[in-house]
Amino acid sequence: MQKWIKILLCVILSFSFVFACVGYAEIVDFLMIIGSANTQVPSGLFIINVEKQLASSDTNNVGTNTVDYLPYSTTLDTIISRSRNNTAGKATYKITVLNNTDMEYAWRGVYYQENVDEYNNDRVKSGDVKIEVSLDKSSTPAKILPGEQLTFTVTYTLNSSNKRNENVKNLINFQFGINVDSQAKAIDIVHEKFLEILNTPSTYNELVTKIDDKYDGYQEWTSNYIGNVGNASAADAVTVNTLFAGQLQMMINGVKTPATVLIKHENLDWDNMTGDDYTAVANQGSPFYGYGCEMTLYLTIDPLNKANTNAPVYVTVFTCDRDAQGNIVSEWYKVGETMLGNAPIVGYNGESGKTGSFVTDNWVANRQIYRPTDHYSYTLTDGMTLKGLNNTTGIMTFVDQNAINEFQRLLIDAKAMIEDIRYAGMGILDVENAYARAAKFYTLDAEGNPIANAGVERVKLCPVIVDLDRALTVAQDAIDKLPN
Repeated sequence: MQKWIKILLCVILSFSFVFACVGYAEIVDFLMIIGSANTQVPSGLFIINVEKQLASSDTNNVGTNTVDYLPYSTTLDTIISRSRNNTAGKATYKITVLNNTDMEYAWRGVYYQENVDEYNNDRVKSGDVKIEVSLDKSSTPAKILPGEQLTFTVTYTLNSSNKRNENVKNLINFQFGINVDSQAKAIDIVHEKFLEILNTPSTYNELVTKIDDKYDGYQEWTSNYIGNVGNASAADAVTVNTLFAGQLQMMINGVKTPATVLIKHENLDWDNMTGDDYTAVANQGSPFYGYGCEMTLYLTIDPLNKANTNAPVYVTVFTCDRDAQGNIVSEWYKVGETMLGNAPIVGYNGESGKTGSFVTDNWVANRQIYRPTDHYSYTLTDGMTLKGLNNTTGIMTFVDQNAINEFQRLLIDAKAMIEDIRYAGMGILDVENAYARAAKFYTLDAEGNPIANAGVERVKLCPVIVDLDRALTVAQDAIDKLPN
């Protein structure tokens, strides 16, 4: 059994006991009592309790070896068996799911991991088990409001092909979609959740460990990826869906809209002073190093079912800052804008003529106008790539003089507002903080005036421009409301 699965199972057993003893409402207090004051129940939608229903005439022929739910997920992991041959057998469980977010979720359905043999060596094949879910009929579709719970039952029925005492493993995900009214809002929610994953040590370590463990020395196409794309291993899909706590299953205006993601770990801006480092060991024993690596989230809602065509894919890059000694000194943050482009549809391992995934290395941008602030916008032309091809400049290394000019204007306004003795409201603190965070991109002249550094890439300036512009706008609104 893989190392990460053993760890998960230990965590599952621990949290199952905690929830059974003290209940969800007391979980935080319990953790503080045992000395884990920094442990927090994350936002998301996840199972908090599983109860086996009492046996009846058709359920007493099933022996359950294990039934577990993965921590902070809606994934249920069971191993069941038949106690007698040629006799009907069912196992029924009552599941309670908590919506620990400020968003409404709606029921979508069950995703059955048919290739679960890659997740565990227990025997399984499609058709071994029939899975039925019964929801509260008063709510169609079943919805869970923020902070509320939903209870439903799931019944496993073994078919006649199963022999007595033959274990059948099932890994299923109960899918609930974020109930939103626009695609843009749904994408923003996914990005917010990804930032939470990156800035939480436990989930960040789980993500990078899983990516690094895939490196085998020769299959580089998938070595620094992990995703929930079609044909991905059950372990990959479970990891991603668990990390995102159900937020990749969306309901947009009542329409089921699955989000398919690939997460890539690489140095996109050629700068070792941003991002993180890692070392992965290949199967052959040779180490593979990565320096200053960004995390790139590729997201599509395309069904990815048409081989040899392109899929519309949104791309968002995230990074963090480091000091001269290589220590990470900031949280992860979004770099630039979320960009829309196209990527070729292929199989998960890059096979042409197959479907289910896409090639991120061949992603190219669509012509789009992006407007980070009211005073500044830029256009990405068709065919631009993240890193650049054939000696061309890529999106991540493009220097935009208009961005530098806008940055200079905001620096002057921020300095003037900070020095304005007539205004001392709370809003000025945000301006001072934004001005200080921008310091790595400007120098002071002999008179103490900020001068924007030349040659700074647009993607690095965009977050700073947005930060300064927002702080100045809030502070100026407060100034305008002051009595004359």
